[in-house]
Formats: sequence, C-alpha cells, structure tokens
Amino acid sequence: MTTRQMSSSHGTASYSTSLCIRILLNTLIVQQALKLCDDETVGSENNNSDEEDLKLILKKCRSIVGFFKRSEVGNRMLAEKQKQLGSSTILKLKQDISTRWNSTFFMLERLIKLKEPITIVMINLKEAPNNLESDEWSIIEDVIPLLKPFNNLTVELSAEQYPTISKVIPLIRGLQCSLGLKCPKTRQGNYIKERLLENTSKRFDGIENQTITPHFSRATLLDPRCKKVAFGLTQNANDAEINLVSEISTLMRNVSNTEQAAVEINTSEDDDSVWYFLQSRVSTVQSQTTTTSSAIALMKQYLGMPYQGLNCNMATYWNEH
Repeated sequence: MTTRQMSSSHGTASYSTSLCIRILLNTLIVQQALKLCDDETVGSENNNSDEEDLKLILKKCRSIVGFFKRSEVGNRMLAEKQKQLGSSTILKLKQDISTRWNSTFFMLERLIKLKEPITIVMINLKEAPNNLESDEWSIIEDVIPLLKPFNNLTVELSAEQYPTISKVIPLIRGLQCSLGLKCPKTRQGNYIKERLLENTSKRFDGIENQTITPHFSRATLLDPRCKKVAFGLTQNANDAEINLVSEISTLMRNVSNTEQAAVEINTSEDDDSVWYFLQSRVSTVQSQTTTTSSAIALMKQYLGMPYQGLNCNMATYWNEH
C-alpha cells in the first residue's frame, strides 16, 4: 500500500505539466535555435553569418510556399508534375506559423519531398520567386533530422490523455542522445545542432536533481519501465532512491504512530511510571529503525523486479503490486 501511495503522489502529472514541457521545447529551445521570433529580421547587426543564412533560407521557403498557395496555375502545374514523375499521392506545400516551430519542420519536410517537381515547375513560371540554391537545399536536408526528435517528443507527450511525468527524463535524455548522433554535412547544420544541444542542456540538465524539481526523478524511479537506467547520471538516480526511501519510511512511521496512539489511549495510566521516559524513547528509536529497514527492503525488492515494456500501464502495474 505504501509503494502504491508513492506511485500515486509522484507518477501522474496534470495536463499543465505536459503543456509546460511542450512550451519549453517550443519557445525556449527550438524557436531560439532557429530564430523564429517575429522580432528577428534578416540583416540585424546582432546576427552572425549562420543565423543570417538560416533566416534567409526560411524567408525563401515561405516565399515559395506562399507563391504556390496563391497561384492557381502554379498549384495545378505542381500537382501535374508530381503525377508525371510517378507519384501516387499528390502532396501540397505547407505554410509555417512563426509561433509554432513544428509547423516550420513540416514546411521544410514537405519542401524536400517536393524538391524535384518544385524545381521543374518554377523554371517554367516567370512570376515564380527565386528557387533555393543547391547549398540551401543541403542546409534544409541537415535541419530536418535535427528537428524530427523534437517533434517526436512533442507527439509522445501529447499522446496520452493523462501523461505521466515519469516519461519526461527518459524522453529528454533520449532527445539529447539522438541529437548527439546526428552528423550534419553543412556548417549551418552543425551550428543549429550545437544551439539545440546547448538550449536543451540549459533548460533540462537540472531536471534530475532533488532540489527544484524532485518529482520528475522520483516519478522516473517509480516507473517500472525506467527505474535507474533512465537517468543521465547514476548519482542522481541514487539521490532519488535515498529520498524515496525516506518518504516511504515516513509514510510507514505515520501509519505505525497512528496505530500506536490508539493503543496508548487505553494505557495512559502507565504515564506515571518512572520508566515511561526511557520506554517511550526506546519505542521511538525502534520504530524509526524498523520503518527505515522496511523501506530499504521494499525499494530493493522493487528495483530487483523485471523491467516492464514501454506499453506498460503504470496505474495497472501499481494496483497489481
């Protein structure tokens, strides 16, 4: 019952917790890395060359998408060219929204898929805007794999009706691992990769600590899919275990004290005994020792149990255990 109480208090997050994580991903990590804010303009004195290149590319992408959205002739020719090239599904370009980074990801992803028909059609349309250069297409091809893990994480956090905060740490560490394995071929691609890694580290590296956000690490430890292996640092996992053992011990002690208080109501006459002081102190020490040992044993037993699959339902698991 005690472990089930711990799981209940640490395992389930409100909708607002999941929303806050997604806002961090959106506004404080990806948007800053891509410089998607409306107040960022091409040619700003504060921007470096890589930022300038990226902003110019995004501007050209939006111009291309906007043209095909407005031009009935261009849109029709794009659809016909896809058919001529053997495409079984006719795709349309997607316009991004500056306040939603994943819309930029979808726009770039769709542009790459339609790169060939777009290039052919734009050559034959005098009113079409300038197409992307070869090196600019290469930069986009570098950016898409860097943004995809962020989109996957956002989808994962939005998937469950009642998301659990126990998923946050393994997903963030998985995101960092995925980014670290990417190998962009362009200078700008490497620049964006470093910015994404830096922003992610800045916002989430303290999420395993027991100071500001202890519930994330304790919920992760109580998730039978994760336990200690989901942590970036072993020491953080050990700290979470120590704090959880202390919490379990306190819960057990409170139950024990409640039961003991009920007994003491019927034996209040013993208060006059000259040995009462010693007996009460010994009882308290024994109670603390017993509950701590029991809490340690419970945690050891839980950590020794088999890991569960990713489709494990935590509520069902803890109801059964």
